[in-house]
Amino acid sequence: MSNTSDPRHSSGDNQGTERIQRLIGGDYLLRWVIGHGGMSTVWLATDVRHDRDVAVKILRPEFSDNREFLDRFRNEAAAAERISSVNVVRTFDYREVPDPAGHTFCFIVMEYVRGESLADLIARRGFLDEDLALDVLEQAAHGLSVIHQMGLVHRDIKPGNILITEEGRVKITDFGIAKAAAAVPLTRTGMVVGTAQYVSPEQAQGKTVTSTSDIYSLGVVGYEMLSGRRPFSGDSSVSVAIAHINQAPPQMGTSVSARTRELIGISLRKDPERRFADGNEMALAVHTVRMGERPPQPRSAAMDRRAPAPTPTESTRILGQVTNPTTVQPAVGVAPPPVPVRPVVHHGAPPQYPAPRRRGGGGLIAFLVLLLLAALTAVAWLLFSTGTLTLDGITGRTPPSSSPVAPAPEPEPTVVTEITTTTVPAPEPAPGSASRETDTSSVTTPPPAVETNRETVPPVPDAGDAAVPSADNVGERTTPAPATNAGTVTGVEAPVRSATDSDDSGEETP
Repeated sequence: MSNTSDPRHSSGDNQGTERIQRLIGGDYLLRWVIGHGGMSTVWLATDVRHDRDVAVKILRPEFSDNREFLDRFRNEAAAAERISSVNVVRTFDYREVPDPAGHTFCFIVMEYVRGESLADLIARRGFLDEDLALDVLEQAAHGLSVIHQMGLVHRDIKPGNILITEEGRVKITDFGIAKAAAAVPLTRTGMVVGTAQYVSPEQAQGKTVTSTSDIYSLGVVGYEMLSGRRPFSGDSSVSVAIAHINQAPPQMGTSVSARTRELIGISLRKDPERRFADGNEMALAVHTVRMGERPPQPRSAAMDRRAPAPTPTESTRILGQVTNPTTVQPAVGVAPPPVPVRPVVHHGAPPQYPAPRRRGGGGLIAFLVLLLLAALTAVAWLLFSTGTLTLDGITGRTPPSSSPVAPAPEPEPTVVTEITTTTVPAPEPAPGSASRETDTSSVTTPPPAVETNRETVPPVPDAGDAAVPSADNVGERTTPAPATNAGTVTGVEAPVRSATDSDDSGEETP
């Protein structure tokens, strides 16, 4: 039964799934792809006969015709079927089926692990607390001890091949390049097999690979878990492999205990004879460090015993809590969440990211800004209005009726000046006279020309004084008009000016 009804698959994908399903047969019903490897693709499937979920690992068609890869794949299946450990992924079945296309269709049926790889856990959390890292190392070393007891070498220990279940159980997987120690080597002379970031020095040089190579790779994994970085990095796999051969790993920080740093240091020794001999010695050393003691030296009397099987601890429970099952069916059309880079982990709890903080007071600030702008606008308008006065104190504009600072406009006044015929000395201008009041009164329009019996008196361009008659027009009176403006005084006696002042309108003689 195929996923023909799954909306996430296109018709081409459905046809490919149906073709693979026909080759596999009716014992295992494919569901969806849960992983990809260098040699194979892994599907989640249902074991119809045993009513359980399984992982079906299918060798890629481009490798099935390669005799070396096919032998390696068969060797993986034969070796994995003999392994029985809670810390190693179980293998249930292995089959080879002729492909109508002319290839050999090979697949392995394995235990389905609901959890995530150690690589995903490190990528999400940055690094692990020391207690959690030691728990992972002890369980992984115990799984390697079972593999090494059977005369097998994994050859590709790395975080991607270490799975963690929801119960905190560590399981080693992917025997794609494992081989029996007594079998004929599957690699050509000088050919490096493994992942460069975790490869042992002897493996990088193409020398004989033993169980100590797996110990070195597991030491690199421990270094990365504790420090959040790999001991060596470079621009290419070749430069990284050369660093594993010639360089000493950088010292880890003092946040890691001295006994744990010593444990990792022994695992990363360049000489294979000075490392822990196999997974059993590594498990014993990790167990000793977890008890608060220094790790025993390799091949010493303290190593002449069987390592106890790791029992669930508080660290194991926490390890299960921080694990996210990533092998479940992904959501349709949902992008994966961003992965934080190297979050600090102190007590094993998953990092908490605070919700975005809401900014408060935005409305009040906006209201104050608007209020300030309104006040500045009113002041500017007032200054603009008052700044348009001419030198004679009379403006040529009528204020707008909607001005918020000026009083309501009054009817336009007609100014009439009355001149007496009595000649008197010129008195001092009294404060608050009609001329001064005219300057500070509300804005008016220029008065009409004044008609006399003889001729019109020319205006005097003095901003501080009112119109003053000369000696020639004394005794003449203007025709009054109705007064309509408060602030304009009618019948005020005009001061008498000298004859010399009649031609000088800029100065006044008292």
